[in-house]
Formats: sequence, C-alpha cells, structure tokens
Amino acid sequence: MINPFVLLVADLIDRTFGELPEKVHPVVIIGNIISKIQDIIPSSNSKNPKSDLIKGMVLNLSVIFALLVVCSIIDFILNFLPSFLKLVGQSIIISTVIGHKSLIEFSKAPLEYIKNNDFEGARKSVQHIVSRNTAELDEKHIISAGIESSSENITDSIIAPLFYAIFFGISGAVIYRAINTMDAMMGYKNEKYNYYGRFSAYMDDIANFIPSRIAGLILAISAPFYGGNIFNGLKGYIYQGHKTPSPNSGYTMAVLANALNMQLEKIGCYKLGTGEITLKKGYQSLKAIDCTTFGFLIIYGIVYALI
Repeated sequence: MINPFVLLVADLIDRTFGELPEKVHPVVIIGNIISKIQDIIPSSNSKNPKSDLIKGMVLNLSVIFALLVVCSIIDFILNFLPSFLKLVGQSIIISTVIGHKSLIEFSKAPLEYIKNNDFEGARKSVQHIVSRNTAELDEKHIISAGIESSSENITDSIIAPLFYAIFFGISGAVIYRAINTMDAMMGYKNEKYNYYGRFSAYMDDIANFIPSRIAGLILAISAPFYGGNIFNGLKGYIYQGHKTPSPNSGYTMAVLANALNMQLEKIGCYKLGTGEITLKKGYQSLKAIDCTTFGFLIIYGIVYALI
C-alpha cells in the first residue's frame, strides 16, 4: 500500500496548480493514442458486431498493456532515488491524473453565470460537462445538471485514481484514468460505438464499482462540513443510489441530493432527492468535493497507520 504522504501531496499539487498544458498532459496524450489506434483498427459502424467487440477489446488491452510497461519503467527509475525523492516523484506523477481543481472550476462556472443572470452563458457552460441538450434548461435544471456532473466526477476525477494508487501505485492511478478516458471516448450507444465501445463501458463500470460506493459513503459522512445532513445523505445512499442508468454514478448524486435537501433531475431519466434546488446549494456542492477528497485522505491515513 502506498504511503499516504504521496496521495496527500499529489492532491495538494493538483488542487493548487491544476492541469498541465495539453501538449504534456498524460490524459490528453492517452486520448490521442486511443484516437490513433481507432484509426488503425476502425469500427465497422455496427455492420460486424463480433469484429467490433474484438477490436474494442484489443484496443483497450493494448492501451492498458502499453501504460503498464511505461509505468513499470518509471517505477524502476524512481526506485534508484532516495526514499523522500521517490515519494515526491510518485506524488508529482499521480497528481497529473487527478482532476480536483479542474472539477471545481468547471462545476463553478455555470453557477457564476447564473449569479450574474447570464442564463445563456450558464447553459453553454454546463454543456461542457454534461451530454444532455442544455439549450432549453431553466435555472433549476442548469444547477441540477452541474451538480449531477460534479458529484459523479468526484469518483472519476479524484477518488478512483487515488484508490487505485493505494494498491497499485503509479500504474493503478494512470491505468484507471486510461480506462475512464476510453469510456469517455467510446462508451456510447450509437452506430460507431455500440459494439466497438462496449468493452470500454464494461471496464469503466467494473473499475468504478468500489470507488463510487466509497466516495458516496464519505460524501455522506462528511455532510456536516459542507452544510448537509449526514442521516439524509445515508438514506439517499441506501434507497436511491441505484436509481440511475449507470450502476455507479447514482451513489454520490443521491447522497448529495438528500444531504442538501434538493432534487436533482435529468428530465425523463431520473429524480433524486426532494426539496428546492438553489444557487447556494450549488456552491455547497463545490465544498462537498473538497470535503469528500480530504475525508478520503484522512481515513486512508488512519487505516495505513493502524495496519
């Protein structure tokens, strides 16, 4: 298990400095590699489902294997460094696959537009973080869409990479983000990706199964620190966490909706929680991201010390 110092420093680096430039950002590079492989072994656009399934599987496993080799080389090099420098090196690399600051910034943007009564700007801003059509959303549904995305991405952008770093070090964090990126690029039910991207979607569901539930629990436990109710959050976790199409995203969404006594709604798809959704609760949901992250780091630090 990795030293908690590594995870704490990694998150603090990302929370303070944010994302690397695109040209050197590991996730962007991984995305470019995925695109290149898609050009080499393209989808048949569902004309040959079996072939698409195999190609998608080959693509996923090729990316994972290549990253495992690269990360193993990096680990090998770091092992020659003094202990403290090795920990710092691990922290820096893991920080590049965490999206703490960017998650806060992207989630805050629609709220700032609404605060300034710029609803068109808010719709365009929230469109960057959700897949639904935001053109006709009213104020409450704009705020809801932003909160849904931010709460779901507590797992994808922060908790899951940290979780896999605990057990598998740099390789775990980097490969998790690769799996998550492949799902983001290929996990669609359309003509091109219905079969070609199916393995990506399954891999992401499996990878997020445990982290999403851990994130949901910590989000509930930390509720008093962002102005929520811990018991309502836990009720949401138990009774509504499974009520979304995704097997994983509903847990953090349901907790936040119930902890802050508001309804999150994707029209025609799901409703989570009850109560009025307000701009204030939107800002509280941003605070919840920090509370959940640092709650995770504190709990892991305690567990590590006791083992």
